[in-house]
Amino acid sequence: MKKYMRIFFPILFLCLLIISGISVKMIHNISNYGTLINYVGIVRGASQRLVKLEMNGVEKDDLIDYVGSILKELRTGRGEYGLVLTQSKEYNQNLELLDAQWNIVLDKIQEVREGKDKTGLLNESETLFKIANDTVFSLERYSSYRSSQLGMFISVVSVICLILLIYYIKSFFNLKKKNTELKDIVSRDKLTGAYNEADFKKEAAGIVAHNQDKKFAVLYIDIENFKYINDVFGYAYGDEVLKTYASFMLKDTRENEAFGRSVADRFTALRCYEEKEELLARLKEVDRKFFRAGGRLSGRHLVTVACGICCIDDVIEHLDIGGLIDRANFAQKTIKNDPKQHYAFYNENIRKKMIEENGIRDRIDSAMEKGEFVVYLQPKVALSNEEIAGAEALVRWQLPDGRMLPPGMFIPIMEKSHVIGKLDKYVFEKICIWIHARLKAGLPAVPVSVNVSKLQFYNSDFVKEYREIKEQYQVPDGILEIEFTETVAFENQKYMVEIIEELHANGFGCSLDDFGSGYSSLGLLKDIQIDVLKLDAMFFRNSADIEKEKLIVRSVITMAKELNIKVVAEGIELREQVEFLRETSCDLIQGFIYFKPMPLKEFEKLIDVKASEQARSYEEPAMQNIMGGLVMPVLVNGGSIFVRHPQ
Repeated sequence: MKKYMRIFFPILFLCLLIISGISVKMIHNISNYGTLINYVGIVRGASQRLVKLEMNGVEKDDLIDYVGSILKELRTGRGEYGLVLTQSKEYNQNLELLDAQWNIVLDKIQEVREGKDKTGLLNESETLFKIANDTVFSLERYSSYRSSQLGMFISVVSVICLILLIYYIKSFFNLKKKNTELKDIVSRDKLTGAYNEADFKKEAAGIVAHNQDKKFAVLYIDIENFKYINDVFGYAYGDEVLKTYASFMLKDTRENEAFGRSVADRFTALRCYEEKEELLARLKEVDRKFFRAGGRLSGRHLVTVACGICCIDDVIEHLDIGGLIDRANFAQKTIKNDPKQHYAFYNENIRKKMIEENGIRDRIDSAMEKGEFVVYLQPKVALSNEEIAGAEALVRWQLPDGRMLPPGMFIPIMEKSHVIGKLDKYVFEKICIWIHARLKAGLPAVPVSVNVSKLQFYNSDFVKEYREIKEQYQVPDGILEIEFTETVAFENQKYMVEIIEELHANGFGCSLDDFGSGYSSLGLLKDIQIDVLKLDAMFFRNSADIEKEKLIVRSVITMAKELNIKVVAEGIELREQVEFLRETSCDLIQGFIYFKPMPLKEFEKLIDVKASEQARSYEEPAMQNIMGGLVMPVLVNGGSIFVRHPQ
């Protein structure tokens, strides 16, 4: 019997090793099928986005190349995404159909670009979408089949483990260790190696429960503006950013600590600490290594993180790990998109602030419907004659009780909630309505600039939507100016050039706002064809060397003038600043030295008085065909435009 056992158990152990190896291979393959499903989904989504853009006249050859490279790798297993081939006959047949349909869509795109009918492209894109769905479903069925096989193998392994437990205790413990390693692989995010959300919570809860004599903090980390990183620089680059950051956080993870990926670009971590200063120093060191290792986009825009920190000792009520993560997220939201702060510790003041912000956020849609957002105008004064030559549209929130909510309270909340684009459009339409009413009544109007946020800027339909509103209210060309911040221009100059060309083609002027507040580069002025340059107020704050300040301002204005760009100086409050800017031939001034922002009614009174004075000196108005074909005189004085019905 013993002789047979000596032969049987080595064979049994060998079988165990073989089955375990097959199980690992199958697990690896199943995880690869998930990746394949994701990339087929990318082909499906990206192709639909491409068709939408092409039907709107936006050519995206880079998106075509991206989809084509994924399809090629799905079929061949060779490429940069790490995609593998499968033995599923149904999936492979669907993949061939998908590739063939993609070529048909490409042919239809070329026809649309040549000016042919778009119906064929729309129909073929719907066929592509259906084939992509079939491809995904076939791979899911194959993955389920392989999973059932894996279950069978695991059952076999369990039986063998039971036998080995009876006869070989030592072998059992070795196998248990192996199974633990396999389980750890399954519980981790494939891209970053961090725990997935559910397993992070389980791991963190276990650590805290077994180490109640230690201090712990839960971290909620968000890589800021990650959507734009993906949209502008590509998903592959975005994945590298996530992997790089996760690698540094994992290296910094010590015993009785954990690191997980919550969703997309958001991570969670459990850290053990003695002092908060030490905890903060560790986080800053990780970020420093991350930035040094390549956290720059196009060599210019620094990738930043916002980290909320909830120390368990700072929470009065008893919370589970999920509740602590929520509190850390609250803290993170208080500093999100704040260039000066990247770390925030949770406290009760933050909790109260989040409750207040949630109340504001919940009222935004109803406030727009009720017209609680009120448009203000701040005049721009021409230095040549100190007459009003334009205005900038601003917004205030007037509550039902009459109180005025300042922009600093609701604009950041709308940016965090990604609804700032709705407010941009709301203000723009209000200005169009105002201009239309003025011109129709034969009253004077002036050029008005409206701000466009980063979210609106990256909306592929934004120019089309603004043009349609402008045409709906018959606003003539040249009277509306779109303001972008220099930060937006700096991030993606190529895209900015395209947007400005499209805006100019549709009768809009373009202004570069806040020049000097962030990443100012004189190269921007030669690369983008703006009409107006707005010097930020920081140029006019008293510095240690006034003469240097004046020299820089004078040089910027001179260069802008030579490039045929008008210059507006913002935030001017002193007469000395006005006189200096007059000497430099600055075109316009916007600041409290002349006017504060004011409601539309007050602004109307202001320009109506000026119009009466100027009309008396006007003799032979030019005739121009605007506003639905009506022929109306147009008076131009000091940069202002006055449109009156003919008598």
